[in-house]
Amino acid sequence: VFTNKYVFLLSQGIAAATMFMPEKESDLSSTQLRVAFDGDAVLFSDESEIIVKQHGLDTFFEHEKEFENKPLAQGPLKCFLEALGKLQRKFYAKNERMNCPIRTFLVTARSAASSGARVLKTLRSWGLEIDEALFLAGAPKGPLLEKIRPHIFFDDQMFHIEGAKELGTISAHVPYGIGQKYNKGKLTEQPKKK
Repeated sequence: VFTNKYVFLLSQGIAAATMFMPEKESDLSSTQLRVAFDGDAVLFSDESEIIVKQHGLDTFFEHEKEFENKPLAQGPLKCFLEALGKLQRKFYAKNERMNCPIRTFLVTARSAASSGARVLKTLRSWGLEIDEALFLAGAPKGPLLEKIRPHIFFDDQMFHIEGAKELGTISAHVPYGIGQKYNKGKLTEQPKKK
């Protein structure tokens, strides 16, 4: 029931997610808000995710290379990153970049070498900054999140949410995009026949 409400909110352009509390507590910064985002189907549309799911990684890498200079479409949490960015810029304008109490992270399964350029160029074209972009090339996100200790992590795939939650990260599932039809890489919803 809740997921359907979040899907409706997302379809109306309103950032929404279901939060999951970790099984163990982590020491979190009390002086800096740390927010971590997945890329595809969270900050960006699920365009690239669709290609991976339907045509495989080789086609995805070819697509990303071909469209490297074309910005990705926005995803459901772009507006939240914009709001954080506006707050950060108030500190930057006062020459207080190092003392800014907000730090943002991009934690993506993409590889920096093969598909990271498009992501960074997209953020630049939107006029947005991210403090740290971490390209994991398919590695699990939980262990890295345990090290950076964000106050919240947004992802569209429950696999990553569960991994982060197990290692102490408050996680928020964004029920958006083609990833909702898959569980652990396997299609759970068959395409409708015409």
